Amino acid sequence: MDQNNLNMPRPGLNYSSTEAIKCEACESEVFQPAFVLRKVSALVSPTGKETVVPVQIFACIKCGHVNEDMYPIE
Repeated sequence: MDQNNLNMPRPGLNYSSTEAIKCEACESEVFQPAFVLRKVSALVSPTGKETVVPVQIFACIKCGHVNEDMYPIE
């Protein structure tokens, strides 16, 4: 999902003209930040050492589900 879509509506943008995103599992409209951890091989790491990179996503606050389009594009 485009990170710009996750920002608050811009000034002058009417909230009623936006569309709610719902959890695919329980249809809740409330999400919280969560992280997936990705391991980066030493072969492609800029430091030459294996490392772990956190990637922020959003999980449903009610059931914990992460919508498919909340994951970064691979």
